[in-house]
Amino acid sequence: MPKNRGQIQVEFLKGFLAAGGVIVKANFSIERGLTSKDPIIHLTLRQNGSLSLQEFPWTPELESFLLIDRPVRMETEEEEIERLGNVLSNNLKTAEDAFGKDYAQAVFVELIHEQKQYGLEQVLRKVATHSPHMSGPEYTRCRDLLSNAIVGLQNTAVLSLKYPNGPETIKLIGQALGIVLDDRFHITLRKQLFPE
Repeated sequence: MPKNRGQIQVEFLKGFLAAGGVIVKANFSIERGLTSKDPIIHLTLRQNGSLSLQEFPWTPELESFLLIDRPVRMETEEEEIERLGNVLSNNLKTAEDAFGKDYAQAVFVELIHEQKQYGLEQVLRKVATHSPHMSGPEYTRCRDLLSNAIVGLQNTAVLSLKYPNGPETIKLIGQALGIVLDDRFHITLRKQLFPE
C-alpha cells in the first residue's frame, strides 16, 4: 500500500534527524476567510552547518510528529495559537464526520459554554446552535471525543511543548478555541460582509 503525504513527510524528517539534522525553528501559516487555504508548516532545518527552509502542507501525521514524537514550538505565540486552533478544528471535523456537522457543533458549543476558564463568553454570544439531544450513546461519545481533544491538546502543550501548567496555557487553548468558533460560525466573516 502506498504511503500517504503525511507518512512521507514524517519519514523524511525522521531520516533527517537520524542523520544529525536539527529543526532550528518552525512557523505555521494559514489563510482564513473567503479565500482560506490549507495550512503550511515551514521548518528551518540545519545539517552539516547548512540551513534550508522546507515547506510542508499540513497533515495530521506531520502535526502528530511535531507535537508528540519530536515536539517543536512554533516561532511566535500567534502561530502557536493558529496551530492549536487548526488541531482543534481538525478534531471537530472528525466529530462532524462521525456524528453529523450540526450535532457535533452543538455539542462543541455546549462544552465550551461550560468551560468558563477560556473566557469565550463574548464569542459564544455570536454563535447560534440548537441544544443537542443529550440522551443516547451518540451524545456521550461525541462529547467525550471533543472533551478529550481539548484536554488532550492542553496536556500536550504542557507536557510536550513545555508551556507552563497555568494561565498562559489556558489562554493559548482559549484563543485556539476562539479561532475554531470564529471559523465554524463565520463570526469575523459575517462582520466583514454585513457590518452593523
